[in-house]
Amino acid sequence: MSITKSKKSRFVKIMKPSSIFCVFVLFAWSVTTQSQERSDTIQNKKKDAKEKPLYLEPYHRNIIKFNPTPMFVLDLKNVTFAYERLLNNNQSIAVQAGYLVFNTAEDTIAGLINITDKTRNGINLAMDYRYYPFQRSRRPAPDGIYVGGYFQYYGFWAENKFDILGVDLDKDGKITTQANFENLGIEIGYQFVFWERMTIDFILFGPSMNLYSCNVLIEGDLDEEQIENIEDELVDKLIERYPSLGMIYSEESLKFTGDKISFGTGFRYSIQIGFHF
Repeated sequence: MSITKSKKSRFVKIMKPSSIFCVFVLFAWSVTTQSQERSDTIQNKKKDAKEKPLYLEPYHRNIIKFNPTPMFVLDLKNVTFAYERLLNNNQSIAVQAGYLVFNTAEDTIAGLINITDKTRNGINLAMDYRYYPFQRSRRPAPDGIYVGGYFQYYGFWAENKFDILGVDLDKDGKITTQANFENLGIEIGYQFVFWERMTIDFILFGPSMNLYSCNVLIEGDLDEEQIENIEDELVDKLIERYPSLGMIYSEESLKFTGDKISFGTGFRYSIQIGFHF
């Protein structure tokens, strides 16, 4: 009986170091494996984060738009179209061109002349750069808010033939007008893309620095005082019809008989409806 106990005790003493060593090896292997798995997981996450684009790929690269704003603000005869092209996933350029007319003269001016024939032509051109800093609801540009800069040009030419009132003989004349507006500014806007095809573009805030040049020539049997009265009423009617001109330019700067150049500040806003393709 004592011999058996001795053998058992000796067996335990022999096995204890071996068991401890095995447990240690298994533990070290487990820790090493878990560390390697964690390291691989972190590296894969970093790799995925690097490969994941900051801006989503756009649905399409082009938008053609119709701008009804000049029709509502100036004259229903105005027709303006625009084209926007995405340069990459969050930047674009846009160009705009359209037919432009101003209705600047009433039939009777200052009680001195009566307009008998009107010829009006004009053009509006614009170029924009846009940067889309955010994505709205995981939708790619051009959907969302944008900031950028723009240059805009308005050119207007008109000829109004008239009869002079209050004279015994038939006397006529004409008023020839040429006006140019150049605007350089910044803009903030928001564009919605619906069903990956239809767009609605709002230019919400577009302050600018403006250069205005104008030449008006009044021809006819009129003295200087009569010409000045005609000019004053033309300016009053122009500001009455287009109040934004009164905000940009003073009445003095709009007294435009002869050549006139003036600087001012302006504002741009518009709504455009487009097709994304």
